[in-house]
Amino acid sequence: MEKKSGIIYDGYPSREEIVTANGWPSEERFAKGPIAIAECVQEIPCNPCEAACPFHAIKIGTPITNTPRIEEDTCTGCGSCIAACSGLAIFVVDKTYSKTEALISFPFEYLPLPEKGDEVEALSRGGEYVCQGTVVRVMNPKRNDHTPVVTLAVPKEHVDHVRTMKRLVLPKPGKGFEPVEPQGVLDDDVIVCRCEEITAGEVRDAIRNKKATTVTEVKRRCRAGMGLCQGRTCGKLVSRILSEELGSAPDTLVGSTDRPPVRPTTFGELAGIKKEV
Repeated sequence: MEKKSGIIYDGYPSREEIVTANGWPSEERFAKGPIAIAECVQEIPCNPCEAACPFHAIKIGTPITNTPRIEEDTCTGCGSCIAACSGLAIFVVDKTYSKTEALISFPFEYLPLPEKGDEVEALSRGGEYVCQGTVVRVMNPKRNDHTPVVTLAVPKEHVDHVRTMKRLVLPKPGKGFEPVEPQGVLDDDVIVCRCEEITAGEVRDAIRNKKATTVTEVKRRCRAGMGLCQGRTCGKLVSRILSEELGSAPDTLVGSTDRPPVRPTTFGELAGIKKEV
């Protein structure tokens, strides 16, 4: 049996899903310079990227659950949309950097931040090692919605696959940065619910001190999952923390309660009013 892939099965979108939902720049456009690529394939009611683009190159329109489309003739690759995206799903690719290397710019919300010139491990959408990369720049997070944007130079043949870098740890005396080994527990200051800006520490407080035992009870006590995406992004992380705190298997936990309408609906749609074309 052929193995199924995609965001439902792997936790990250496949190339086919991205092309269908958001489109993909042509090679002719890549040859002209940097361009943004949206990799947002879920129909989530969210549109800050559309408002963030100074050139109006990102189109979502109505309804707000449309996936973003980037107009390649209008986009300049300025990167304003990268930090504005709540789902960290927009990147900028520049295939004109040099004859052998291309640039990939991506959001990176981990400390410590790399510095210009650092050699780091470039990873794929699924967090797998792709190649070595060189840090070209790190945009100031204070000016960028508190989300740093890292730009790596990688071999051109890998730029369509690289989407992040391996997390670093603080340097030891006399040594440089070292990759972080995978950990089973999220740090308290890690943001779990991006819509409501709820951290793992706040989720743990809801469980330990406010006696939450289900995803829905966590939602009621600290608002994790009450944002625009309605828990589609943070639900699995909340379940993971609940499992760790309660010592229960993840598949035994009760998920969040979905309440209709699952997607935003206007009064006009409920009343059956047809829009004039």
